[in-house]
Amino acid sequence: MHRRTPSSRSVSSSSQPLLPLPSHDPVHHGPRTPAPRSNPRRTRPLALLALVALATFVLLARRSASRDGTSSPGDSAMPASLTTNRLSFDRLPSRIKNTASLLLSLRPFSSPSLPPPTAPIILAPLPRPTEISYAEPWVYEADPSTLPACERILLFTFMPWWGFASEYILYARAAAAAKNLNYTFLEDDRNWNYGRLSNYFLPRRLSCVPPSDWSDPLLAVPLSPLSASSSPPHPRLKYSRLNLGDIDDWTREAYLSSAATQAALHALREDDLQHRVKGDRWILGEGESLPEAFGEVFSDQSEWVRENWRVAPAVREGIEAVRRAVGLDQPRWLAAEEEGEGRGPVVAVHVRLGDKASEYEHDAEEMGITNSFGNLTVYIEAAHDAYRRLIPSPYPPLSPSTQARFSPYAPPTLLLITAEPLIPARLREEVRLADPWRVVQSPGVDVEDEGEARERLRKEEEGKGGGRPKAYAAKGEGKGKEGKMIKLPLPPSTASPDPNRRRRRRSLDAGYTQQSFNALPLLSRVAHTQAFVRDLTLLAQEEGGVDAAVVSGASNVGRLAMLIAGKDAVLGPRDAQTGRPLGGRIRSVDAHFYPTAYSSAVYIKIEDVEDLENAAFVPEEQHRAEVEALEKQVQGRRRRRAKGRKGGRRGRV
Repeated sequence: MHRRTPSSRSVSSSSQPLLPLPSHDPVHHGPRTPAPRSNPRRTRPLALLALVALATFVLLARRSASRDGTSSPGDSAMPASLTTNRLSFDRLPSRIKNTASLLLSLRPFSSPSLPPPTAPIILAPLPRPTEISYAEPWVYEADPSTLPACERILLFTFMPWWGFASEYILYARAAAAAKNLNYTFLEDDRNWNYGRLSNYFLPRRLSCVPPSDWSDPLLAVPLSPLSASSSPPHPRLKYSRLNLGDIDDWTREAYLSSAATQAALHALREDDLQHRVKGDRWILGEGESLPEAFGEVFSDQSEWVRENWRVAPAVREGIEAVRRAVGLDQPRWLAAEEEGEGRGPVVAVHVRLGDKASEYEHDAEEMGITNSFGNLTVYIEAAHDAYRRLIPSPYPPLSPSTQARFSPYAPPTLLLITAEPLIPARLREEVRLADPWRVVQSPGVDVEDEGEARERLRKEEEGKGGGRPKAYAAKGEGKGKEGKMIKLPLPPSTASPDPNRRRRRRSLDAGYTQQSFNALPLLSRVAHTQAFVRDLTLLAQEEGGVDAAVVSGASNVGRLAMLIAGKDAVLGPRDAQTGRPLGGRIRSVDAHFYPTAYSSAVYIKIEDVEDLENAAFVPEEQHRAEVEALEKQVQGRRRRRAKGRKGGRRGRV
């Protein structure tokens, strides 16, 4: 029988792989992954010898440092996430240090120091779609002539500007509310900036026939606590981003108003406050991604998402292609198998930067997270946490139903999912904590020259047109009055001109922004979104997907991934003594899940205002802070001008 070692195993069973993953560099990987048929009688003494040598080295280094004080002040002040060549084993974060210690005991030839950076593997782009679907997102389950008329309908209207995950979460919340209130749920996706849902998902099935004017929002009443509890029920309800906060009000009343839930919410808020005061929460702990107070509402929303997240054939083909390229189609190399057949664990990490800094800062402050936006160390730390629970160790498994664990000799893969082009290099050059991972980035989309998109962005930024969509408040809506647009000053980020800003926004290669995406032709938007849905499915779904996933709960993408994965995948097994969840195969590194538009909306009503920079809504408290900062900046500019004028007069005299 042919025995495959980690350096010689095939990573693709396809005759035409996207990009074969290269064999491991023998300089960096050979010593850490011995042949699987090594004699245990030989490796145990070697393991003991390696551990003794390591302990002696660490002890001598500490004694030497304490005697002569040779430790560099700069080293002690420099965080581990920013060290490069001098990053050593004893300065790793505790979780990663524990994993490294575990690997030393299981892999006797492992080195306690990190290797030099190795280039991430970026998979070749997949073919672009050649056509766009304009089909309805639902079909009748039988001949319409045999189906009854729909008694009550709840209409969701997709808006033409915001992010995919942001809009899809609102869509899922409206659908879950319709099911809770016994309404037939209908969606109007004709004006969505991502195109029709049929480009990404199989159609839903309707068991009744809606009226011919079902998509007219003027015939419906906005969903709210009052309209949802009216007697007799309203025949038509509606929800969209135009009345964003109304469903938050209904959620608080329907799911979060009981005495037990209120007590749990109070405890959660106090815990977040204590972390905020102490500043001791660098990363959200395992088992903290889904607070118990939100269990019921999460279950209802997740149930609908999981039932309807059935991807279209074009997306399914992409999923299978990536699975083959990464090696997910290979059998698992389990701990009890000495022959070394199959693959090692695959942990996916989604990183979203771009134009999401303001959302992260708000949620991070709300929950007492001290990690700064864009610092990747926490993602790697969480990946190590997951890895040590996937190999033989004293740590609990990721799933309540215990599965056989991977062999510690099976090289693990870090599947990087991001639209930010510099993240792969930063993982190796700045963080330097990616050992023993092989970093693989999911394939992007072939980007063709799109001159029209660049011209549209140029016109928008020069204020000469381009039709940039606006956000509207729901003032007077439902009473026959036209919605009024709230015009507000630009936030501070746009106050000072940046000569490079226009150039950066002309391409998604410069980092993802919603404005850059919306300027693309529809076919390009569909291509990018199919790739996004493909990657999100691989990350979140257990069947056919990765073994564990790391996300940011401050991002809508992270919270949507949790809904797709399901409650058990987020909570994981429970502690036998306390019943506390220990965390599952998907984990947030910063914000925990919340079932409302804003994290603070679970406690109080949040008024929505327009953010002209991102053309999206932000909490009133965040808007006030931005306006105050802008006013201070304007006042400072006026003072500087006044001083300049006075100085000019003195010079003339």
